[in-house]
Amino acid sequence: MEFRANQINVEQFNFETLQAPHENAENSIQVQLNEVEPTGDDKSILDEGKIFKVDMPFSLVLDRFKINGHISRIVQVVDFFGAAEELGAERAEEMSKPLISYIKRLTYEVTEIAFDEPGYELDFESHL
Repeated sequence: MEFRANQINVEQFNFETLQAPHENAENSIQVQLNEVEPTGDDKSILDEGKIFKVDMPFSLVLDRFKINGHISRIVQVVDFFGAAEELGAERAEEMSKPLISYIKRLTYEVTEIAFDEPGYELDFESHL
């Protein structure tokens, strides 16, 4: 399945150094696929396939810091005309992988600067 994707948007990214370990902290990264339509009168791009906004709100609490935020990306699925639920977990994971990589990169860069040492490398698997 072919995808056409716009650039990734960092809508929100918050970093906070922790002074004490957080108990009962729940980590989450959500993937939400929302169908969108182009603005304006020309909707001919939809003849090529449905367009979705891949939203990814996240909240992670680690030993020394916590991060949370929201990133997104617009993706067109070429020659697909069904609903988001019909894409399946494998396709949703494929569409969200670049956003996961972006969260990893942001975390690495910010922690490298904040702690003045090599950045923190996130390591997690998707569970779509």
